[in-house]
Amino acid sequence: MIDTPQHTSPDYAFGYSPTAVAMMSARSAEENAGFMLVHLKPGMRVLDIGCGPGSITVGLAAAVAPGEVTGIDIEPSQVELGRKNATDRGLDNCRFEVASVYELPFNDSSVDAVFGHTILMQFSDPETVLAEVRRALRPGGLIGFCEIDFGASLYHSEESAVRQVLFTLRRSIRHNGGNPDIGRSLPGIIAGAGFDLVSISAKYNAPTTPEAKARQCATMKRLWQDAAFVDKAEELGWIDADLRAGLPARLDREASDPASFSASTYVEVVAQLPESG
Repeated sequence: MIDTPQHTSPDYAFGYSPTAVAMMSARSAEENAGFMLVHLKPGMRVLDIGCGPGSITVGLAAAVAPGEVTGIDIEPSQVELGRKNATDRGLDNCRFEVASVYELPFNDSSVDAVFGHTILMQFSDPETVLAEVRRALRPGGLIGFCEIDFGASLYHSEESAVRQVLFTLRRSIRHNGGNPDIGRSLPGIIAGAGFDLVSISAKYNAPTTPEAKARQCATMKRLWQDAAFVDKAEELGWIDADLRAGLPARLDREASDPASFSASTYVEVVAQLPESG
């Protein structure tokens, strides 16, 4: 295994505020891992790295039952939420552990597939993370990663309040040593780590109705009001007190403005470890 003391897990810019956790909990395997689900089969042993509250993990477990799915996260509160999620759904093939992506709790060549959603962007050294994934994956095993690309997302206009929230988060990720625009580089990073590319796709995530846009703006408003990355942004001088105080009202106006638009860009990659390992 990779010697973990030489690595330091990055600060998680998105954080674990009530709004952040609610946003992560709203994810599902069907919506956020559909590109990987089509490659999974019953009986497979799957690892979900950076699983958060486990809302995707439980969907993976349903897809491979009776195979086992393990979700790992460095944050104990998220692991507890994952365990509750699995218990509430009556899943006996889904477990959660506190663990680092730098030292996965698996023997060499012991899992059939590894999944990750918006996890590699947090690290300055995604290649090292992928090396540890490769160690745990059996020859011929699959990986699936979905990563955002903030720099390729769409906003109308440049003064968009939603854009302000997400670009403040983008700056925080970069400040912490991550790559918030990793999506465009994801195929090359994965291929460079010794995997054979199986499929590459890109998609926009955008509210599709006025009601959905209103919900998005309300969520951005709550995130702006309770996320630690906003405190850090003001502390570092990226935003001032007036901008911070005024943004919630801008989001309220944007929610009902028919001209406002935003769409976040995601890149999805499925790859295979060569049989020769």
